[in-house]
Amino acid sequence: MLLFRSPRKRQSKPAQPEPLREWRNSAQRVTRAWNAWLAAEGRDRDARYGDYEAALAAEELAAARFARHGSR
Repeated sequence: MLLFRSPRKRQSKPAQPEPLREWRNSAQRVTRAWNAWLAAEGRDRDARYGDYEAALAAEELAAARFARHGSR
């Protein structure tokens, strides 16, 4: 005898807290900026390094916000 078993309803993942999401997004921007700097040549390399430094500074601020508020 076969019994029909209804599929389980998918439960959505709980949303990430905003400070964690901001930190993860900023870390991804750091990675993209780093890769752009590595791929750049000539004068563009200086500009891309500036972008990397700015992304890194923003990531550090986001990490600090998460440390203060996000781990609750």
